[in-house]
Amino acid sequence: MLWALRAPAIQLSSNLEGTQMSVTRQAGSSVVITCDIKESSDYVHWYRYQNRMAPQRLLYYQFSSSNDVLDSGISSRKYHAYEGTGRTSKLLIKILEESDSGVYYCAAWERHSDSDLPYPALKILLVVAKSSVDT
Repeated sequence: MLWALRAPAIQLSSNLEGTQMSVTRQAGSSVVITCDIKESSDYVHWYRYQNRMAPQRLLYYQFSSSNDVLDSGISSRKYHAYEGTGRTSKLLIKILEESDSGVYYCAAWERHSDSDLPYPALKILLVVAKSSVDT
């Protein structure tokens, strides 16, 4: 499924059952991705996979401390995770660029180490198109 949306920001939602979605956004816009947590895990991890590169953990969100912890080299000006209503974690990606295109995953598990990749709970293909003002 491919969505082309024109709102300033969009929000996608899913549960932890391996759901896959696709979204296309314009450069310069933002996107919010929502991951519903059905387990009692305190941590939600957010990953990005881009062609010909290893999956990269961007950050994790800890419910008990209401805190997101960004991995080394990840900018808080670009990525932010926070708790939504109920047991949901939201990932905000700001000021999208074409280089942000890729597959984003969320997963809930207790460890906050990135040494072992968990089973992906939500899979989002994000395609960032050139802004309409670009030539």
